[in-house]
Amino acid sequence: MRNNKHRRVFSGLLILSAAVAVLILRLAWVQLIMKEQTVPGTKYTLAKMAEIQSERETVLDSGRGRLYDRKNEPLSGETIWTAAFFPQEEMAKKSVTKVVYEEAKPMHRLAEILGVSYEQLLNKRSSLKEPLLWPSSVGKGPLALSQAQAEEVSALGIDGVGVLPFARRYDGSSSGRQWLGYLSEATMHAGAKASPTGLRVPMTGTDGLEKTLEPLLQGVGHTEAYVQVDARGNRLPGSPIQVKAPGNPYFPLSLYTTIDKKLQEGIEELALKSGMKEGAIVVLDTGTGDIEAMVSLPFYNPEKISPQGGEWNNRALQAAVPGSIFKIVTAAAALEAGVTSADELFYCSGQFEKYGLSCLTGKGHGPLTLAQGFAVSCNTVFAALAERLSGIQLQSTALALGLGRDISWQAEKTLGFPLLKPLSGEQKGTIFTSLLPDDKGARVQTAIGQRDVQVTPLQAANLIVTLLHGGEVRAPRILQRITFANGQKLEELPGHLSPSSSGRISESTARQLLSMMRKVVTEGTGTRLQSTHWPVAGKSGTAQTLVKGVARNNQWFIGYGPVDHPRYAVSVAVENVAPDSPHLAIKLFGQIFDLLSSSTEA
Repeated sequence: MRNNKHRRVFSGLLILSAAVAVLILRLAWVQLIMKEQTVPGTKYTLAKMAEIQSERETVLDSGRGRLYDRKNEPLSGETIWTAAFFPQEEMAKKSVTKVVYEEAKPMHRLAEILGVSYEQLLNKRSSLKEPLLWPSSVGKGPLALSQAQAEEVSALGIDGVGVLPFARRYDGSSSGRQWLGYLSEATMHAGAKASPTGLRVPMTGTDGLEKTLEPLLQGVGHTEAYVQVDARGNRLPGSPIQVKAPGNPYFPLSLYTTIDKKLQEGIEELALKSGMKEGAIVVLDTGTGDIEAMVSLPFYNPEKISPQGGEWNNRALQAAVPGSIFKIVTAAAALEAGVTSADELFYCSGQFEKYGLSCLTGKGHGPLTLAQGFAVSCNTVFAALAERLSGIQLQSTALALGLGRDISWQAEKTLGFPLLKPLSGEQKGTIFTSLLPDDKGARVQTAIGQRDVQVTPLQAANLIVTLLHGGEVRAPRILQRITFANGQKLEELPGHLSPSSSGRISESTARQLLSMMRKVVTEGTGTRLQSTHWPVAGKSGTAQTLVKGVARNNQWFIGYGPVDHPRYAVSVAVENVAPDSPHLAIKLFGQIFDLLSSSTEA
């Protein structure tokens, strides 16, 4: 009997020992072997998943490359200070009365800094299970703190509250920087796994520089702030706020544009105050052809893109009917062909008697030279020139001056791109949709910038730069260099020319046209610009067009200044206005040059 009992005890111990041994072997297998195996349905190992599940993190930086202006001011990816809240410790929650009492004064002050009530802040903090970057009331990102506010919040010493740097892609406001573009969620490719926490949502550039430079802007990993938590989501006692980053000294890349952020903002403000609803403004450096400002209206918000609204379209790169600014091309073609001269005398009776063309609503200019006709934008003079020219001559001159074709900076086999072309969506515009048959009526309408003619505001501004360079067309540049995160240079992107197979106009013709443009301001359609701080020159234009069957106008003014030593070329295109509207483009042109003169002299 006793032997049977001993055998049963022995068997039980043997079974228990075997179970313990199996458990130990299983634990050893998990700890030593399985921890490095990928968990089904994720891209993480078992060890990493255990770590993730014991952490609560918030993303501080997606790792995406930064865009800067010509003076190293951030355009996207700006680093701001923000208030970060993390779950409290369990004991702190249990002694909430004591904590509230001890932290009442600091919490009241924190609420003031964040712009919320004390009760709102208390409720938000007490119910916190995940880290929180205090949200901004404008846009999708966290609230930006000033340097002084950041230092004060840190000094308050509130448990679980810290001040952390956050890489803000956009500031949540609307602007005319459609060239910048916007981001949207990337389409997950086959085999890719989503982030287990849902925080690291992959984003990709969808328009503008964000899209064309996507391979350069892609990051190598997120920077996160995290704390250790227990199974109930409470912060473990003594768990500090920690930050982990990829630690790559070369990424993210820094991309430097030719844009002057302060100038861009100033022109955006002028455009808004003027009441301008649609159109574009472009400012180029006359020496290099670089784009210093490019404003498109209506404004867009990169964090609130409406596919139906179309605000994200960059109108500076979209072609529109130019009206009389195209008379620069007609005059150039006639001078190059030798069929006229600046002092040739014409006579304007107010009616051209052909093709239904009139001048000054039927009132004639009387006798006037080509230079005078250019200054007052006489249709009769340019209709007469069109009859002396062929369609081929007008077309080839336009091409030689950088119209009717792509002109923005581009480079083949650069930085891994088969063709690097930063400006996306650039339209070529048109001169003639067909040159056959070569119809006089079509030439006359084309010569005054109507019929098939379409020009982009960028081309119009670059036309001025071309004249200032004696007929040599430069390619407007918006991206100038790229560096690694440590400041080491990756690539310099020098400017270059944009020659045409149609050749170029002569320096003599370019000089004559520039002189005629000065007459526009001194005695022609731009006399209201005589009061600008710098002396300027240019050409006005009013184009008749139809919008949804309704008669509308496009207003233009393009030119340069100061006249004696040109520094800037500017084009202003105010689109889709009522036919009887005051010429807003001329007014804005003057205001922009006053802004340029004051900012340059300052």
